[in-house]
Amino acid sequence: MTARTLTRSLSLLGYFGLLLSLTAWIITQANANANFPALSFIVIGIVPLLFPLRGILAGKPYTHYWVGFMMLFYFSHGVGEVYSADTFPLFAWLEILFSTLLFISGLYFIKFNAKK
Repeated sequence: MTARTLTRSLSLLGYFGLLLSLTAWIITQANANANFPALSFIVIGIVPLLFPLRGILAGKPYTHYWVGFMMLFYFSHGVGEVYSADTFPLFAWLEILFSTLLFISGLYFIKFNAKK
């Protein structure tokens, strides 16, 4: 397995892991609390992740570049949730894990695809 293939696979794992864990988080919170505004969290949390879907699937380095900036938001949100939680926040830790994985693997994917 080449470095390019490995970093692309890790980027896809981070992207879809983040997308699925956020979706599961929103669904479980909506079921647990009737006053939880699930639609607003879907619009704020999930919809921005759908914009780079085509470029991530196509393996475009530029998409990986600007997705790195998006991951700062998700990482910060996860850290804030971990800090403010009363119990163990599994979904917040998953958000931190997958956003960090996507950020780092995206950087290396860009590096291995750079034109010399």
